[in-house]
Amino acid sequence: MSATSHKISQPFNPPKKVFTSGPFAGVDVHDTFALAAMNESPVTINLAKIAWPDNLSPTPTAFGSYRPGEKITSALTQNADVLVILYTELEIMALLDVFTNNSEWTPARQKTWYPYAHNFAEFKSKIEGINDDDALKEGIFGYLFPLTIGNTKVVLYKTELHPKANGPALPFIPVINQLIGELAPKLVISTGTAGAIGSRLNCGDVIVTDSARLHLENNYPSFPALNKLSQQKTQLENTVVVNDKYLQYAAQNFTKLSLPGLAQCYGEIAGRPGYSFLKKNTQASGIYWKGVNPVPGPEPMDIVSADYLTVDDTRDSEGLQQLGIMNDTDDAFVVRAGNVDRRGDGERANRARWSRVRDCTRVGVGHVVELHDQACRRFRAQRVAASTTDHRQARRW
Repeated sequence: MSATSHKISQPFNPPKKVFTSGPFAGVDVHDTFALAAMNESPVTINLAKIAWPDNLSPTPTAFGSYRPGEKITSALTQNADVLVILYTELEIMALLDVFTNNSEWTPARQKTWYPYAHNFAEFKSKIEGINDDDALKEGIFGYLFPLTIGNTKVVLYKTELHPKANGPALPFIPVINQLIGELAPKLVISTGTAGAIGSRLNCGDVIVTDSARLHLENNYPSFPALNKLSQQKTQLENTVVVNDKYLQYAAQNFTKLSLPGLAQCYGEIAGRPGYSFLKKNTQASGIYWKGVNPVPGPEPMDIVSADYLTVDDTRDSEGLQQLGIMNDTDDAFVVRAGNVDRRGDGERANRARWSRVRDCTRVGVGHVVELHDQACRRFRAQRVAASTTDHRQARRW
């Protein structure tokens, strides 16, 4: 994306022509960043089976009386300790590779998951782009998959709705709100790839935080509080205590697994004109956890969620550096989904705690580059597993 400023809270006026499917659904087809990223090919490495500590290997489990592949059209009767929300196909493939040693996300694999469709008819009129997504055309919001990690009951959720892709009614928010209400998790983890803000992070570095901010350029009449939160640059936060034992274990044993993929990525891109700012990964990527070992520098440890593609640069052209350390298009919307009444924008009681696990797959300093690196994403998936375990205790490292 060009390094230009964006006005906040203008009337919703989608670009005349946008991508209707894929990771850039809802984005202007002329967006510089999207076009550059789409010209790159994923760097894929084969991971050996992960050596999980303390019998914590993710283990698939039954989902009550539900049968894989059959749409769930009523309220869920199963609960979870942790709900993990995933967004793109590459992100779900990376997590599956780490969790199951099989990265396939094919129609056959999807039939082994549990399609979530409760109240689809109620929300259908609010969803733009239904015909551009196979699952939405079939009346499916996303796919659920239950497993256990130690004694923790975890449900993975691959969403087919996205804040920036399905119109100003933001159906993503009430659907996630409904899902949280039914599963009643103690912790919600929103996870995926993101862009770096500032100059301290390198590709592959991971942020674990319980803070986010909205950065919006459109108005959302159904959720007016969103625009107020964006305009006031309000920090959305809660307190999540994590037993850092397994984050520390991951830092010592897993981060180095991403180095071959990162080296291949760097080798393919670093020699191109205009990319001299890229830094080669000479050591394993870092894990930064808010309040324990934050990223050095002035940027707050927040994820900045926009409704367009944001990119930082040396001039701080979009004003991101005062807001956070990574930028995406999802996390703060999840926070709001957990905090509002499903049928309106009023505050909701009995909220789940939430956390964000994001890995840096793009850096923007003067120029923009997307490193489509499966190694980064797999590394981030390992952090998700660490974050789901014993999240009610804490130690510093």
